[in-house]
Amino acid sequence: MSLYDELLKEINTEKENETKCSKPYVYGDVPRKVAAALDDIELNRNHSLAVELFERNKEHMEKPALLYRGNEISYKEMFEKAFAYAKSLKEMGYNKGDEIPMCITNTPEFVYLFLATSFIGATANIVGEWFDKDYLKEILNNTKSKNIFIDDISYSAIKDSINESEIENIVCFSLTDSLKDKNGKKVNPHSIIDDMFVPIENHTEEIKKDYNGNVIDVKSFEEIGKNYTGKVVENVDLNDLCSITYTSGTTSPGHPKGVKQSNRSYITLSRFKESDVSGMPTMKNMKILGHIPTYTHMELSCALSDTLYCNCTLALEPFYNKDFFPYSLIINKPNFVPASAGFWGNLCKLLEFDDTWKDVNLPFLMIPTVTGEACSIGEEKFFNATSRKHKFGTEKLPFPLAPVTFSIGGGTTESSGIFVTLFKALQEKKLNHLIRKESLGLTPHKFAEIDVLDEKGNSCKINEPGRLVANSPCEMIGYTDDELNKHTHVQDASGKTWLDLTTYSYKDRTGRIKMKGRMNSYLTLSDGSKVPYYLIEDSVLKDTKNVMSCSTVNDEENNLICHIEFQPHKKKSEDAARKSVIERIDSDFNDEVKDKLYIRFRDNKESFPLDPSGKRSISTLKKVGIDEKTISFNDLKKKYLKEDAKMLKKMRS
Repeated sequence: MSLYDELLKEINTEKENETKCSKPYVYGDVPRKVAAALDDIELNRNHSLAVELFERNKEHMEKPALLYRGNEISYKEMFEKAFAYAKSLKEMGYNKGDEIPMCITNTPEFVYLFLATSFIGATANIVGEWFDKDYLKEILNNTKSKNIFIDDISYSAIKDSINESEIENIVCFSLTDSLKDKNGKKVNPHSIIDDMFVPIENHTEEIKKDYNGNVIDVKSFEEIGKNYTGKVVENVDLNDLCSITYTSGTTSPGHPKGVKQSNRSYITLSRFKESDVSGMPTMKNMKILGHIPTYTHMELSCALSDTLYCNCTLALEPFYNKDFFPYSLIINKPNFVPASAGFWGNLCKLLEFDDTWKDVNLPFLMIPTVTGEACSIGEEKFFNATSRKHKFGTEKLPFPLAPVTFSIGGGTTESSGIFVTLFKALQEKKLNHLIRKESLGLTPHKFAEIDVLDEKGNSCKINEPGRLVANSPCEMIGYTDDELNKHTHVQDASGKTWLDLTTYSYKDRTGRIKMKGRMNSYLTLSDGSKVPYYLIEDSVLKDTKNVMSCSTVNDEENNLICHIEFQPHKKKSEDAARKSVIERIDSDFNDEVKDKLYIRFRDNKESFPLDPSGKRSISTLKKVGIDEKTISFNDLKKKYLKEDAKMLKKMRS
């Protein structure tokens, strides 16, 4: 019997024993199609995400599921590998409910292992190589696992944590494992590009020599499970833990919060990517780029789960680097790409101003999506102008009547992506970007309850800022740190409990959400009132024709440093644009705020520092603090407004 037939038999056996979920999700007033979809998820879904993905693709097994450096891997091959990995995990002693630590980039081996972990009802605890050494050691010990699953390029960064932990064995996958074989050698058709950054080579033997314990390579790992004859596929509950992912670590560099996600979270998000309930064009036959770090919920849901659920192809990119990102697009030619504003900004500047790239077109890129961080209207305008100039999406447009426009979506890890990330509504694409003064905002999924509360717990009026809260079937189970779980929810004035997203936001008249900044990012004035940082940023960003982006941070002395980047194609001169910013801030804020404020004008060639998740690195900006290019607001006011004062005096005289 083939591996595929074995897997099919086990899944069919488990389906016969299926029972409904132990605790169904109770939803409120939702449209009929939404209610039907939510009911469908609950019906006979007492099984894992991996089984759900298998069931969704039974009729599409010959289609390409994965693409890795020119190697297409079918759905059948992918599930066979995942089942083989699952048998090896069982033989190694892993069972339902166990945590399996892994530090693996986007390769086919990661997908196989993630699905295998899900098949046996275990939990994938996916860590990043940049985690603080002691914090990572603590995570590894808490898993109670004697093995860690890694790739060969992550080893050097995490080996100290492994050596000091209770881990005994390393299962090591190489980035070369899934390259095509030709005459007994691994062939990489894109080696010329890869070699410019990180050559794809097999370092397993080097790791075997360096590590004091046992190192198991991919072939040996697969051999472990070949003689296993017991039960593999477990029947798990929708509410059961599927993965532990991590936040970006913006507020605590090196110590990102561990977030527990259920099977229901992934299945619901994926189900609502389908056109019959979303009302948006189908994803079918698309190629999605999987390049965001695997320890993020965004990569597991928006890339891996959604892609495989909708019978699409996941193009796997092991290197996550803003400078490599343009080459990754050329290598993989994806149709849908989620990436941070920093990544898109770097790409667009390259296409616009680098002679090597100025004639490059990206006709395959239909749905470029900004995710992970806020995107200003200034950035949207620059990105969209670049997309039109370089023919994004002209190869195969999903919207025949509308040009490709950058989509904005995502949401916090805790809420698990409750905002629509794919395909903006058609009418949104027809809006005149020239007259808008801010971003369109985030569109909540129809299954999610969203509200914005004031300090007394009352629902805020339209355009009134407050605290963003949510309820949805995608809500996290909780943090791995029990202490943090004491502060995850808030009650509104009526006593209803909500997940607190700790974000300043407001609702517009269309129901879209404008996320403005973190609730802990504010300046306290002498009278006790608070000035959120986003108010300063909003003041700066009013000039959408000239200002592209803005980030405000505080230093150790609680001075505010506002980093400002102008549009590459701004309408005003540099001095005129600066003067306009100073005038607006001077008009919008009192002297106490202005006394604490410093401005850092950033050159277009000087990229914002990015954190490992690709978001703008607030921690790095805070560390830099007030450097030689940072000027106090009052000094800038003297420089740029003195001429106006002189002119006014002259006119009066």
